[in-house]
Amino acid sequence: MPFFLGIDGGGTKTRCIIGDEKSERGKGSSTSCKVQRVGEACARDSLSAAIHEACIQAGVSPRQISGTCAGITGSARPEIARVINELIASVVGGEIEIVGDVEIAFEDAFPEGSGVLVIAGTGAIAYGRNSQGEMARAGGWGALVSDEGSGHWVGVEAVRAALRERDRGKNPPLLQDLVDAIGAVDFDDFIVRLNAAPAPDLSTLFPVVLASAESGNEMAREVLIRGGRELGRMTEIVIARLFGEHECMVATHGGVLSSSSVVRGSFAQELRSKYAKTKLLDGEIDPARGALERARKNFELASV
Repeated sequence: MPFFLGIDGGGTKTRCIIGDEKSERGKGSSTSCKVQRVGEACARDSLSAAIHEACIQAGVSPRQISGTCAGITGSARPEIARVINELIASVVGGEIEIVGDVEIAFEDAFPEGSGVLVIAGTGAIAYGRNSQGEMARAGGWGALVSDEGSGHWVGVEAVRAALRERDRGKNPPLLQDLVDAIGAVDFDDFIVRLNAAPAPDLSTLFPVVLASAESGNEMAREVLIRGGRELGRMTEIVIARLFGEHECMVATHGGVLSSSSVVRGSFAQELRSKYAKTKLLDGEIDPARGALERARKNFELASV
């Protein structure tokens, strides 16, 4: 009996699932295997730990695995894909495919291969494929120049909005929340920290903005509304390129959309104002499960 391995290697966590041709047999998880962040040695340890945990649950030796698909953040860079391939090959047997993390999430969202997936977490991207196999994407080009509607974008826009109000001579409550969240002792220290090198991870401010909005802060709520609109506009670009005025299914994934009803509502309103035939899906997406299914498909194609 062949066994397959699906790996979701994100920026904060590594998850994997082992299965046979029809069912899941075991799961494992560990810390990030993002080579750019943790280095090769830590990435190897993380992958090995997650894979072995899943293998123990499944009662399978890593060398019994016939095919692996790993969706890894940053794997569009050939040197990163090569390193990850080598690290996985040192643990498991069989063929290995390294793809982007967006691709395995799309596989789980649309197993039949047609639709648009919107991911909004630390970063943001819209990725789609139509029934002709044509693909398109929008956003996801990095925090400095893109990723509108992401957790990082929300953090940056909240800081900008609060600073603008301070420039007007006001003292917005959101500003103090942000100062506290950064760990600054006062406003001057806050500005120093914002402009430090390396810069702080402003995506960590998303929960602060979310909590402020939920407690009735209009400034925070407006940032979230704008974030939803930006995600909608990003999605509209992909729909226009792949589906035109035809019916299109859209799935969402990531903490920004899943945790904020304000962002989801604004996103849906923006989309439906332009594309009335759009159908928003509610199902939960598991990228590791998508990677497992892709490993199965690759094995089937190779066996034909």
